[in-house]
Amino acid sequence: MCSQVVSESEQEELIDRLEIFKIHGRDKQGRKILRIIGKFFPARLLSVEVLKRYLAERVYPRLGKKAFTVLYVHTGVQRSENFAGISALRSIYDAIPANVKENLQAVYFVHPGLQARLFLATFGRLFFNGVGGSESERS
Repeated sequence: MCSQVVSESEQEELIDRLEIFKIHGRDKQGRKILRIIGKFFPARLLSVEVLKRYLAERVYPRLGKKAFTVLYVHTGVQRSENFAGISALRSIYDAIPANVKENLQAVYFVHPGLQARLFLATFGRLFFNGVGGSESERS
């Protein structure tokens, strides 16, 4: 994922500055929303290890022990610029602590391009066992 030499602290500062991950608002059921802006994701500048540590130290603790949802917004996917790759995404998902995964109630994708749609159709069920879909599907 990381093809340029950028220090770990610079990578963390970049994630903060770009606000790629932000806990913002609540959904209709009152759950916190973790918003992820994929368009701003600097895949060429970030290492998977720094990203996993950032999430573990700065994002997961802020979610608390309550249910939450993920809103993933990604328009303008450029494989060489802002797409981490399937193996990196799987590695990040596998590193999510069990208690955080248990509290993840839904994953919503907004305006994915064709590449993201194909990816979700093919691998989405593997990544998000029992997570996602619309609220009406859960009832």
